[in-house]
Amino acid sequence: MMPDPSMSAWEPEIQPRQTLWQRLDAAARHMLPSIFIAVIIILFSAPIPLPGAAELLPAIVIATVFFWSFWRPSGMPSVAVFILGLFMDLVGFTPLGVSAFILLLVHGVGLYARFGLMRLHFLLVWGVFSLLATAACLLQWGLACLFRFHMLDVAPALFEAFLCIGVYPPLSALFSWVFHMLDDKEEP
Repeated sequence: MMPDPSMSAWEPEIQPRQTLWQRLDAAARHMLPSIFIAVIIILFSAPIPLPGAAELLPAIVIATVFFWSFWRPSGMPSVAVFILGLFMDLVGFTPLGVSAFILLLVHGVGLYARFGLMRLHFLLVWGVFSLLATAACLLQWGLACLFRFHMLDVAPALFEAFLCIGVYPPLSALFSWVFHMLDDKEEP
């Protein structure tokens, strides 16, 4: 039996159009990780007496970029990572593009490794992040040495790497909770 050509094609997944508020809500949920990083950059760069703010800023940003690139890439697009890296360079008075380059590398590794690491235990993911954070901090140190034509002390870079490694578990727990809250909100 042939289908009637006058009938329109059957559409199994007809969905109602979203209202403006629903679209704004969905956009805000997808931009939440980028907004979090922008607020952290502004807060930790402001002249308010936060002890250790300058040291914690790269650690929090690297851990956040890795987590969201790994678990929800739509919440951390490459363009946002690049813009946030440039913003971090401008606010931190570092050579323009260094943080953007490093954050894009962290983002790329998070995207590339996500399917291989997604089913592994948290400790193994944390170990991979630890290696990545150490490499990112040493790369930043190497670029700083290159820009100054002078060998700098490696101890601050290692301290920053240890901060990255230490800040990842609590941030991961917080972001996992937020991730599940966002997933619950998306289901009808």
